[in-house]
This record gives sequence, C-alpha cells and structure tokens, in this order.
Amino acid sequence: MTGERRRAAGHFVESGVVDDDDAFRRRRLGRGGGHGRRGRRGRRCDAVYNASWDGVSKDDEDDEDRFEEDAAGRETRQSTLGYAGALALNVALGTMFCWSIYLVPLEEVLGVGRAALSTVFSLSTIGTVTAMSFAGPRVYASHSPTKIAVFAGILATAGLWTAALAVPLRSVLPLYLGFGLMFGFASGLGYGLSVQMSPYAPVESGLATGLVTSARAFGAFVFAPLVRQALLEGGAQFALNALGNYIAMATVPIFLLFNGSGLKDPLAKLRSTDTVTLSEMERDYKLTPLTRLLWLCMATGLFSGLMVMSHGATLLSSRGLFPQMLVIGGISIVSAMTTVGRILGGWLCDRTAPKRVLVFTPLLAVGPLVWAAIDKTSGLAGELALAAAALVYGMFASTIPVEVRRVSGAGDFARAYGRVFTAWGLAGLAAPYLTGLIYDSYGDYTFALYVAAALSCVSAFLSTLLESPRAAAREVEAREAQLAATRDERYIDCTIIADADADANVGNDVRNHQG
Repeated sequence: MTGERRRAAGHFVESGVVDDDDAFRRRRLGRGGGHGRRGRRGRRCDAVYNASWDGVSKDDEDDEDRFEEDAAGRETRQSTLGYAGALALNVALGTMFCWSIYLVPLEEVLGVGRAALSTVFSLSTIGTVTAMSFAGPRVYASHSPTKIAVFAGILATAGLWTAALAVPLRSVLPLYLGFGLMFGFASGLGYGLSVQMSPYAPVESGLATGLVTSARAFGAFVFAPLVRQALLEGGAQFALNALGNYIAMATVPIFLLFNGSGLKDPLAKLRSTDTVTLSEMERDYKLTPLTRLLWLCMATGLFSGLMVMSHGATLLSSRGLFPQMLVIGGISIVSAMTTVGRILGGWLCDRTAPKRVLVFTPLLAVGPLVWAAIDKTSGLAGELALAAAALVYGMFASTIPVEVRRVSGAGDFARAYGRVFTAWGLAGLAAPYLTGLIYDSYGDYTFALYVAAALSCVSAFLSTLLESPRAAAREVEAREAQLAATRDERYIDCTIIADADADANVGNDVRNHQG
C-alpha cells in the first residue's frame, strides 16, 4: 500500500511515517500491527481507505483480515505461554517473603540479635528496588524475556546457596550478600518482568496485572509450610539450600514457557539522549509530572498501609489477644486481604478508570483506622484496621501498574514504573521505623493510626489530580490532527463516518416504516 495506516482514538491517518510506539509494538510482537477482531467502525475505515486511495477491493481486504486474524490468534496463544511463565516466576521469587520464618533458627545457630537479622530483609528490599528502578529499565530494553527470566532464577538460586553458607561460617555476611542483595535483586528483576507480561494474558489487562502481583504473595503463602518443615528436619542451612534447589528446578519449566511464547525481542525501548526524537521529548515532558504525582500517590497510600501491617502483631496483642490467636489471626488477615486486594484492584481497572480506583481505594481504610484509634481496646477494631490496610496495600500493588501503563505506553512502562516503584522501597523501609518511634513516644498506636488515616486521605486527594482518560484521549486526537496537518496527510475522523452510517440507517428504517 502507498501509506502506513495508524489508528488512534477512533481516527485514521494515511502516513508514510510510522509512529514510534506503533513500530515498537509491531517489532516486539513480531507482526505488522494489532490483533484481534476489528469492530464495525474499523472495518468501515478500511473500506473507505481502500476504495478512495489504494484501489484494493473489499474482498481482498477481507481475505487479508482473515489471514491477519488467524496469524494473530496463533501468536496470542503462544504469548499466553509467556504470561504463564511470568506467573510461575513470580511464585518462585515471591518466596523471598518467607524470610521471617528463618529468624528464630538463625538467631539460635549464629548467636546474633534480631536487629542484625532484620537487616537482611532491609537489604533485600534495597536489592528489589535497585533491580526494578535502576537496572531493570536497561535490562528489559536490552534482552529478551526468556534470558531475563532464566537469569533471575539462576541468581536467586545462587543467592540462597550463598546464604546457606552463613551456618557453617557462623557469620551473617553470607546472608547479607546471598539473601539480601542477590535474592532481593533477582526478585525485583523477575517482578518487573512479570508485570510487563500482563498484556499477553488471556484475560483483561487489569485482571492480568492483579493475578501477576498476587502470584508474588502466593509464593510465600504456599511455600511457608514447606520451609517450616525443612527447618524442622535439617535446620536453617538445609532449609535455605532446599529453597534454592526448588527455584533451580522451577527455572527449567519457566524457561520452556517463556521460550515457547515466541517473544524474542525486548519488552521495553532503549532510550538514548543521542537518538531521542521530538515526540519522545514531548512525551517525557508530559510524563515527568504524572510520574511524580503517581509516586506521591503510591508513597502516601503504601506508607499508610505499611504503618499498620508492619506492626500488626503488636497492634493486636495490645488489645488483649492471646499470642496463639495473634500469630494465626494476624498472618491470615494480611495474607488474605493483600491477595484479595491485588486481584480486586486489577479487576476494577478493567471496568472503570484506574484514576477512580486510586481515588476511592485509600478511603476504604480511613473508617477502620479512625475507629481503631478511638477504641483502644477493641480487638475487632484492630482486626478491621489491619484488614483494611492490607486490602488497600494489595489494591495499590495492581492499580498503580495499570495506571502507569496507561499514561506511559508499553515501550516506556519499565522506565516509568521503575521510577514510581521507588515509593514502595521508601515506604517499606521508613514506615515500620516511624511507627515504632511513635509507639515509643506515646506508649500505644493511637497517634500512628491517626497518621495512617490522614495519609490515606492525602493519597486520595492526590489521585484526584491525575489526568482523566477522556482528557488524555482528547489530547491524543488534537495531537494526531496537528501532526497530520504538518505532514500534509489525509486525516479522516472515522467516528464521523460511523455516525453518518448510523444516521442513514435510521433514516432508511423510518422511510420503510412509513411506506
């Protein structure tokens, strides 16, 4: 054909220049454009295009459509294997959150205090953020998903085997290096890859994101009993080696799933200051304030939730619950509600704008937090506050990536989400410490609960400042029309064509009825 066709916000452009994002998506998917069934409006545009400019018959276009749809169907089934691999990878690397199970056995073997061992998980948090926010964007833009998934599995395995050396060496340094830095980095690298695989799922994108993020928590939930059993049978060294062996074995089917997906090209775009285009500079100019605003929304929302979740055990014990009830109740509340929140947040994003979900999500925790602050003795109020905080935390974990993908596009998602994800690292490191300081100063969690409720309100307010999808669509339309004018292109609004068709059909129906 004489020109390249591009659809954006229901419009149609004849152009000899391919948009950067369109070219990237076609390169990544290994095909010449979008896939799936075309709507009535899209078909009408094709007919007008071919009849007016190309001289291609409608039958030829239908044959081409059927061929493209068959090829797209096969590629979609293959790419679904990649999404399955992402779920399996996230389950395996989510076992990083089993760390608390190792604390008491390692204290007894190494003879060190809780503070020294708690530093291990702090280092793993830093490793995760480093992989997601700093190293990840370049790695995702330079290597295929298969290579990244295998590397993450191998690095996690090596990290756990290294951490197991802490027992014979009687030193915490192998734990810092192996579990903290190596396993933490592998977990972050795999998590960032898995979130980017959401568009290849056989379900809607929001729900796919929710399932991927919940798989991370599911890994800790499933393997926690196995880790406990390994500790009882052989001690800390045996349990760390056993977990490393599991991830090593799991890397094989993960490789087969990713390799069978047919995704050979990197998922992200490699940005260079020497080759940046004018459209990319314009996008960066607009994306920077949106990224900062999303960072603030995520930081305040997660900070509120982690203030309560990190001290959930002592919060419930301060309300007169027995230790046995505390361990069972506290852990089950957090695990269940974060999982429900991740899936629910993604599901809601498929049915309404992510901005709306981000606005009302933190407000769900305000009432329970205030009630728990007012009633200092109610166990029910404490449990509801903990459940609400965990639910909000889970919903943020899936809603934020969906919104980032909407405003940044597929090619720039890794870079933009990496920046926003640093808010998780800050909240994870600072929220537990701040809550502890407040408890030491006041002797209870009342003021901390009020602070958490206030931060939830701030997060909801900041979310109202995000750009609405309708405003973004109108801006895209205006920019496409402007570009078409500067390039002397033919720019046709297909919505007008569809509306004209609808009006003509209505007129024919009226005349037939009158006749």
